[in-house]
Amino acid sequence: MTDRPIIFSGPMVRELLAGRKTQTRRLATSPLARCRPGDRLYVRESYAVRSIFTDIVEVGYSASQQQSHTEYVEQIAIDRAVGAKVTWPKARPSIHMPRWASRLTLIVEEVRVQQLQTISEADAQAEGIEMVANRSFALGYAMLWNSLHTVVGQRWSDDPAVVALTFRMERANIDFREGQ
Repeated sequence: MTDRPIIFSGPMVRELLAGRKTQTRRLATSPLARCRPGDRLYVRESYAVRSIFTDIVEVGYSASQQQSHTEYVEQIAIDRAVGAKVTWPKARPSIHMPRWASRLTLIVEEVRVQQLQTISEADAQAEGIEMVANRSFALGYAMLWNSLHTVVGQRWSDDPAVVALTFRMERANIDFREGQ
């Protein structure tokens, strides 16, 4: 079992939290192509350290900013929050989220290498995509992919090889999940 970080945008974090996102695709050249069933991924998302107290650190998550305080802010024991510094009100980009601040863990259940355009309607829906023009989830996924991949060889029309990861999500830090 290997632990790896994975970056998600705010909208995709909201889809994870809603239970609608159970798959992700990344280029086959990504380090995630080495994933195997049973591997764990800790989600990195935009965040801010709101406060540091004697016993806890409060972390706010940008994807949940419009939710209730209990959805937006997590309290983390001070001894886990190594190197925490207040950054609020400015959010830090997901690439800088430390492992201790992650609130979501993904357990990889299936790994497939495939060409991008072979995505099925069901798989596009499992990516957390909404149907476009009451016609197609895959069309919505193609639009999302093109918004994220503009380099020649990586675009939808280039049909690159991707790794498709199916996972189950646990709403807990990777190091402090229940039953551990």
